Amino acid sequence: MMLKFTAPPTDPTAAILIVMPRFLGDAVTATSAVQMIRAIYPLNPIFLLTWPHVAQLFVDRDFFGCQVIVDGRYAKPKQSLWRVARQLAGYHFSRVYHLRNSFSDALLCSLAGIRDQIGYAKNARTPLLSKAFKLDQNFHYQYRYGNLVNLAHDQIFAKMPQISLNAGKKSFVQSTTPSESSPVKQVVVYFGGRYKLSRHYPFELASQALSLLAASVDCHFVLLGDQQEISENAALADYLQAQGIAVSDVTAKTTVAELADIIHASNLVFSIDSGQMHIAAALKVPYVAVIGFGTSPWSCVEPKVTHGIHLTCNSQVLDLDLQICEISPQQVAAAAKQLLLPVA
Repeated sequence: MMLKFTAPPTDPTAAILIVMPRFLGDAVTATSAVQMIRAIYPLNPIFLLTWPHVAQLFVDRDFFGCQVIVDGRYAKPKQSLWRVARQLAGYHFSRVYHLRNSFSDALLCSLAGIRDQIGYAKNARTPLLSKAFKLDQNFHYQYRYGNLVNLAHDQIFAKMPQISLNAGKKSFVQSTTPSESSPVKQVVVYFGGRYKLSRHYPFELASQALSLLAASVDCHFVLLGDQQEISENAALADYLQAQGIAVSDVTAKTTVAELADIIHASNLVFSIDSGQMHIAAALKVPYVAVIGFGTSPWSCVEPKVTHGIHLTCNSQVLDLDLQICEISPQQVAAAAKQLLLPVA
C-alpha cells in the first residue's frame, strides 16, 4: 500500500466511524478498506459499527487500534433507531464511511448528527450523503470498499492492502505421529449443510474427499457449522470415527471469535464459499475452497490471496444444486495434499 501524496491534515482528536458490512465474509473483505482509512488517519480514534456476530472478529483483537460499537438495532434485546442514534451522537463523529449500501444506516448517521457521510449512491440515500459515488455492481467486493475510500480522498492510494485479521489459536491436536517431521495436521472442515443449496458439498463426496486425504496425511479433522448443520456434521463425524480417523465435531458450539481461533491454529481449511473461507484467507491459513453457484458472482468475492486453491466447475448441468458435484473428491483431496505435503 503506497500513498501517492500525503493526505490532508485532520484534527487528530476527531472520531471516525466505519459502518461495516453485515456478513462475516464481507466484513473480512472490508478489512482492506479499514486499513486504508487508518493510513489516512493514523492518530484519530476509529470505531467500527458492526452487527453483533461480526463484532466478535474485532473485539479485543487489536485490529489497527480500531474500537467496536455493536449496532443495538440487531442485538438482543433490539434497540430503536433513535436510541442507537443518541448513542452514536455521544461520540461526536466527524465523518462516517458506509461500507454497506443501506438507507437505514445513512438515516441513522444523519440522526446522530454526522454531517460528513461517504458512501455509494445506492438505495435512494444520496441526499443523506455528503459524498456519493457511483457503484459498478461488477466490482469485486474488496475493490468496491477500497475504491470508495480512494475516491473520497482523490485517489491517493495506488494499491489496496491485503485483507487481514488478528486471532488467537485453539488446537484439537493432542499428539504427533512417530515421525517428528510429520506432525498431525489439524484440518478444519466446513462443507455447509443442505440449506446452503447450490453451495453445499454433499456428504457422499465430502466423506470420500476426507477419507482420501486421511489415507495420505495424518489428520485431525475439526467440523464447523451452525444449528442447521448439526445432524449432517454428526453423520460425517460418525463416518470418520468408524474409519479410525480423528475428528472433533464442534458444530454450533463455537462463537465467531472461537471459530477464528480454531482456523488460525489449523494447517488447512476446507470450505465452501463462506465466511470460514474468507477468515482463512485473512489469517493466511492454507485453504481449499469448493465453489458451487453462490449468492454473489464468484468473480466478485474470490479472495485475492495466493495461499488458497479454488476449485470451480464449468458445468452445463441445469440443476444449480448439482453443479458442485462435478468437483470430484479426488480433486479436493489432491488440492489439500498439494498444500499440506512439503515439496520433495
